[in-house]
Amino acid sequence: MNIEALQKLASQLGLHQYRDNSSQKIIIRAIQQKRDEEPCFSTDKRYSCNANCEWRACCQKLRAVWLC
Repeated sequence: MNIEALQKLASQLGLHQYRDNSSQKIIIRAIQQKRDEEPCFSTDKRYSCNANCEWRACCQKLRAVWLC
């Protein structure tokens, strides 16, 4: 999901403060929290996570730390 789609989803959930200038990680964690899920996207938990959530592929892909 691209950043524009995430911002739109956040806005639909009432998270209007995330419309602009928020990173993917911050928006996804806010969405998780709003849905009463653990806001675990891209945390160290991803190394041992077996959950089948909609963010799994993006969360577990390798990337440089400075990109997060």
